[in-house]
Amino acid sequence: MKNALLSDNNRLAKVCKLCLLAFPLLFTVVAMDNDLWFTMNHGRYILQHGFTDIEPFTVHEGLAFSFEKWLACITFYKVYDWFGPWGVYAFVQMVFAAIIAVFYRVCYLFSDRNENISIIVTVMAMSFLGNSYIRTRPQIFSYLFLLLELYCLEKYAWTMKPRALYPLPLLALLYMQFHSTMLPVFFIIMLPYLCDFRWVNFLGIRGSGYRKWPILAAMAVSALAALINPYGVRSFIYLFRSLDDGGLLRGINEVKHSSWRDILSYSGGVLACQVIYVVLWIRRREKFPLRYFFLGAGTFVMALYAVRNNAFFILMGGAVCAWELRRIPTGFRFVPLVKKLAAVGVVAAAVVSCTCYSYDLMWKTHAYQAMDAFYEIHPNTVVSIYPSFNCGSYAEWLGYRCYADPRAEVFLKSINGKADILEEVWATTHNGITLDEMQEKYHFDYWLVMKDRSMDSQIRRNGRYTLVVEEEDYRIYRTPDARD
Repeated sequence: MKNALLSDNNRLAKVCKLCLLAFPLLFTVVAMDNDLWFTMNHGRYILQHGFTDIEPFTVHEGLAFSFEKWLACITFYKVYDWFGPWGVYAFVQMVFAAIIAVFYRVCYLFSDRNENISIIVTVMAMSFLGNSYIRTRPQIFSYLFLLLELYCLEKYAWTMKPRALYPLPLLALLYMQFHSTMLPVFFIIMLPYLCDFRWVNFLGIRGSGYRKWPILAAMAVSALAALINPYGVRSFIYLFRSLDDGGLLRGINEVKHSSWRDILSYSGGVLACQVIYVVLWIRRREKFPLRYFFLGAGTFVMALYAVRNNAFFILMGGAVCAWELRRIPTGFRFVPLVKKLAAVGVVAAAVVSCTCYSYDLMWKTHAYQAMDAFYEIHPNTVVSIYPSFNCGSYAEWLGYRCYADPRAEVFLKSINGKADILEEVWATTHNGITLDEMQEKYHFDYWLVMKDRSMDSQIRRNGRYTLVVEEEDYRIYRTPDARD
């Protein structure tokens, strides 16, 4: 079934269609956040010094380390180096536009070439994804590669021609270089297609009869391709070494288990479509493809396991929505006036959106004003700093050696092989360790703290620390042990 949302085939109709598909771009919140600074710091270090096995940016010595996502780090760094913050903003939006385009093609395939439903589902799902998960982080490349993988798998299921699977090893190779920590998801997405057996036919769910050995072969070759990276097998198993660490679960929101509120907030539209379909399915008794059941239900379970996994439910569950809604009649025509209003409205909304929230791309970088002021009066980067957890990455970008930064997994003993520094970070944050204990252990030169929090109060009561920089939310103090 092939409907045409813009059935009069002219240039204005195509522009209107592109504007509709571009609508999710308005929902992104792209800014220079804390994670971007350590990502670019990694890229700069690799280009200047090459790869290393020892963590080079903090005050801790001898921590085992690997540059996961190394190619994403270099990419973000070079974009920033060449074009500045607005270049990074434009680059992320361009990658998101590519994600939208591939997702539309996936929906077009899933919906049996129903253009109307493909556009509607794309706008809905990508608006959720853009608002919650399109950030200046390597995860954007993961979403693009996973959608390309899904397209190849579904194309094979429809055509049963193995050549549809030929791109998978290359995608696995690229995935490994851009976002290796999430590579297991690449192989998880293959499982529904491997388990889609012809003999399954119960409770309204039916399997398919395409051959499975080409997918197994593609999986094996993809795994071998993924081993081609600077750290070999170590990168392959990186995620599993930190998966259930209590320190991550306590302090990092994106790896915490999802509540129903999280599900509704991050992927509520996709979940609503699934619920609506179940109601329609009970009434119509339509046979549900087994691989779609596994894709939707499997990624929903993943979303319950961790907040960040809601993105995978949006992508895979959204594609399943296109199949579920494909028979809903949506044929209609746009009158010329409506087409013009739609095109002008989206462009106007884009301009307003950029003006409203993107004029200061640094607004998500914690303490950058305090650190910029400190750098002006103290450009000697040999000194050590204790920063609040989210502030360390920008200070390290400026060249200072810090106690910690938002790379939480780097401070796990299971990763660094030396000490559970993350537990100490949380203990310091929640008054489990005092100012004097930390200063006696590390002999910091400066402390960067949030105003009126526990450490700030302890420093002001101590009387031996000198206030150097103060801005709206942060203070920087010189310690009695300062070497400068």
